[in-house]
Amino acid sequence: MKAIRYGLHFTTLALGGVIFWLVKDIQLPYWISNFDVFRYSLMGALHATSIVVSLRDRRTTHRNIAFPIHALGFIALATVLSASTPFMGLWGSIVWVPFADILRENHLGIDAIYLTGSAIGASGYWVLVRLFWLKSLWWADWLRTVALCVTATLLAGLGLNLFDGYVRGVPKFDADIISPILTLAWWFAFSISLYWSETSEQAYKSTQAVETVT
Repeated sequence: MKAIRYGLHFTTLALGGVIFWLVKDIQLPYWISNFDVFRYSLMGALHATSIVVSLRDRRTTHRNIAFPIHALGFIALATVLSASTPFMGLWGSIVWVPFADILRENHLGIDAIYLTGSAIGASGYWVLVRLFWLKSLWWADWLRTVALCVTATLLAGLGLNLFDGYVRGVPKFDADIISPILTLAWWFAFSISLYWSETSEQAYKSTQAVETVT
């Protein structure tokens, strides 16, 4: 049995996309932060909430911690991780230094940062999901998650480029449009990776059971 009710999860995730779109223009006062911390925090909070809402088993892995506290801790950590991912993506983009000239000539610098942030965010969030809810996940599942999230980010970026999303590396579309597109692509890629992992695990267990019987 899957730990997450994926029908409910993808439904609430779509609802989360609507909420994200409606409140995307909210900005914290400049004296608090000149960085769009609210939007990036909301990305993590909404997806984490969707996972919590769709969990099949509401028991925690820690007997002394009530489910609401455990769930709120997960959502809080996911929110902090999401808010800090842009900075980690920027710092992590140092791996592209050997290709700096190529990226500059083709105006792909911002895309490299997006891909780096996507991979780092997927890795950190996957670890959180595994620690809190899906301890059956393997490292091969992590590779699948990162690959799907990076691919989704890349395809979303290519789609924006296809429709003149960028001109000489500068966004032609308003950031308020680009952000929801990249966010939804990443969200669904991550969730699909969890579904894939749980489905693969169940198929493996079924095969093992059949082999044991025979």
